[in-house]
Formats: sequence, structure tokens, C-alpha cells
Amino acid sequence: DLAEKLYGNHSEHFATSLYNLARLLKDKGIYFEAKSLYERAIVIWEDIHGPDHPKVSTGRKYLAKLLKADGKDDEAKRQYDIAIATQEKILDPNSPNYASDLLDLAGLLKDQGYYDKAKPHYECALTICEEKFGPDHPKVAKALNDLAFLLFLQGNYDQAKQLHERALRIRQENLGLDHPDVAESLNNLAQSLRHQAKYDEAKPLCERALKIR
Repeated sequence: DLAEKLYGNHSEHFATSLYNLARLLKDKGIYFEAKSLYERAIVIWEDIHGPDHPKVSTGRKYLAKLLKADGKDDEAKRQYDIAIATQEKILDPNSPNYASDLLDLAGLLKDQGYYDKAKPHYECALTICEEKFGPDHPKVAKALNDLAFLLFLQGNYDQAKQLHERALRIRQENLGLDHPDVAESLNNLAQSLRHQAKYDEAKPLCERALKIR
């Protein structure tokens, strides 16, 4: 209500407030209200920026996640497909956000189960981050983490483990031992080890992650 009074009900600020409230309601399981807010935010962003804009794509992605959580798979697939098409249109190799946009597109494809299509985008994003920031930058760790998770979903547990180990090392060196991103890497590495039946190696990693959280 405050955002609406301050900026009007068709502004960038109002759309962002709708989107943020929708995410909060979704996390609380209030799907019907969250869906309505997502849809309103998307309409406003489309009117302001046009249909082929990153904010529109992001709004549709989170709307699709909500619909999937609510068991509405057909509606979710439609929103995912629109978001994927939008993300493909806005990809620009000359953009400073190219690697991030690639990761977003790869994530959309992964969420839809298009693992083989997602993989080259993850790999390209990783290469760009390594060349732009160096091999030991947190952005490289993020790209490694995302690619490793895809490999895990494909059943390539050993490859996933190696990438998670590298991401963990980078995060520990750059962010410290008690950072939430380090906990994420510990949990992801432990998950890969569990699927290789390496329970004794996985257990201390889970325990470390619990202490951080």
C-alpha cells in the first residue's frame, strides 16, 4: 500500500513490491494470493519495458515455480517456456551481464528437465567468469556450483564432486569458513558423496554446514 501511494499502481517500484510480496507469500504456502501478485507485477513490467525484458523473464520464472509447487504442471510449463524464449531473445554476448544471463537461461532449462540443453550454457558461463574474474573468484564458484548441480542431476556424481570441491575451496578462501555460501557448498559436496556411498566423508561436511547455519 505504501509503495502504491508513493509511486502509483503502475510504476517500477510498485511492481517490485508486488513481486517481493509474492515471493514471501509463496514461501508461506499462500499460493493463490502469490500467483495474483506475480501476474500483476509481470503485466506492469511488460507495459513499462516490453515483453522481452529480464524482469519479465524473472517474474515468469518465479510464477512457474509457484505453479509447479501448487501442482499445476501444465500452467507451470507454459510459463517456463515463455521465460526460456524471452531469456534466449535477450542474450547479448557484448553485455556485461552475459554470464549471469546464461546462468539464468541454463537454470530455466534445468528446471524444465532440459539438461542437455542447459549444460553448454553453464559451461560457457563458467568459462566467461574464469576469463573475466580469474579462476578463484566467488563468481566462478557460483558457476561451478550451478554446473555441478546439473551434473549431479544427470547422475555424474564424480564430476559433480570435483566441481563442488573446487567451489568450496574458492568460497572458503574468499568468504571465510563461516559464510552461508560455504555451507551451501558443504551440503552440495556431501550430497554428491552420499550418492557415491561415501558416508564417512559426507558426515563431517554436513555437521560443518549445520554449525554455520
